[in-house]
Amino acid sequence: MKILFAASEIYPLIKTGGLADVAGALPVALRKKGHDVKLIMPAYQGILQKVAPIQLTINLGNPFGAGDLLLLETHIPQSDTPIWLVQCQSLFEREGGPYADKNGNDFHDNHLRFAALSWAIARIAQDGKLIDWQADLVHLNDWQTGFTAAYLKSWQQAHPPIVTTVHNLRYNGSFDMGQFSETQLSPSLLSMHGMEFYGRFSALKAGLVYADAITTVSPTYAREILTPEYGDGLDGTLKALEGKLVGILNGVDYEQWSPDQDPLIPHAYQINNIEQKQANKLALLQENGLSDDLTHPIFGIVSRLTEQKGLDLVLAAMPSLLEKGARLIVLGSGDKALESGYQRLQENYPTQVSVRIGYFEDYSHRIQAGIDALLIPSRFEPCGLTQLYALKYGTLPVVRQTGGLADTVFEEGDQANGFVFQDATSEALGAAMERCMDAFYNTDQWRKKQITAMQQDHSWEAVTDQWTNLYHSLFTA
Repeated sequence: MKILFAASEIYPLIKTGGLADVAGALPVALRKKGHDVKLIMPAYQGILQKVAPIQLTINLGNPFGAGDLLLLETHIPQSDTPIWLVQCQSLFEREGGPYADKNGNDFHDNHLRFAALSWAIARIAQDGKLIDWQADLVHLNDWQTGFTAAYLKSWQQAHPPIVTTVHNLRYNGSFDMGQFSETQLSPSLLSMHGMEFYGRFSALKAGLVYADAITTVSPTYAREILTPEYGDGLDGTLKALEGKLVGILNGVDYEQWSPDQDPLIPHAYQINNIEQKQANKLALLQENGLSDDLTHPIFGIVSRLTEQKGLDLVLAAMPSLLEKGARLIVLGSGDKALESGYQRLQENYPTQVSVRIGYFEDYSHRIQAGIDALLIPSRFEPCGLTQLYALKYGTLPVVRQTGGLADTVFEEGDQANGFVFQDATSEALGAAMERCMDAFYNTDQWRKKQITAMQQDHSWEAVTDQWTNLYHSLFTA
């Protein structure tokens, strides 16, 4: 099949979260299965320096009055995966991240920026003559590409089937109704059964209601978002669309995340020499200037620091465990109050707690290899990738039973590979961490869970057939 895969961030070009990892890996896995996949994303500032030379440029004109939209054909670095970059200097080449300025404030014209991206996606999806390649199917990801489905709907011409994947429903791309005319979409789409959203208009809702299939990144999350608790105002819409909703668990690129071949960790290891993990643990402690006593567990966090991730619960639960000898290593950024809370914890326990604000890819690998347990106490978690990385590294996750965490981490039975709690309270988290510490001191029990974790296969190859079956179903329905 010829698949146009659209995303607002793609690893290794740019990354703010799991979407980039998925967009960088799933198309590669599909190409290995023989599918002809082309990626498309914006040409943000600095992106052109990271890709192969531009092979072709197509001018799509100036539909939004912000400057010409150019399609630049190239390849992902060190890969034969083709990508189209949508270039418009006034919209995409800015300081800061893909969605917000350097102070963390959303760009005021995100509705226009991602309308322009979506318009370009829709143009090449509908008119293969533009690039001498006609897509059989368009795969959209999250709200930033959701307007694509609205353009294809409003143009009322034949177009390929649309799959929309929701990586996090909370980010719905809703904007003030006064900005709608700038998108040049038809006002006929502004109904409760269209893209109207509580007096605003939503790019994600457009991507849902005008798609032929909707996916989420885990089976449990697909069920959860049908409820008011997890539906973030879209549960009614999703309930009406339930017949085209499916959950497919994310995979992991084991060429990037596997301790036996990871160039970013000090000591490679695998199941048959898992004791080498201790060497990584010692190196991590020394790197952070922490007590290098290996007889107590290290808990770790690699995450956005938000209440969604339940990281306020850790601040409440952690002191009692630190008093018992545990250590904590944190990498992340986000809510300023949480950042300050973790920095205060570090000040109070300087030989047991290390906190780095920000995100550093190489350091995240060293953390996964060096800690004993990864904390993911999320209030909701569409899929989660860090727990999948942790499993491969013999690092046992401590998770709340929700979304993709519920589908991948188990405390009991033959699949036991971590520690699970139910209620989003510091007491429930603390109890799970206590059980984790007890298991850590029982070497045989701990090693058994580690081996189970490392043996599980969450590779993209293992889930690609599910995607292929979904794609084909859109042509046989």
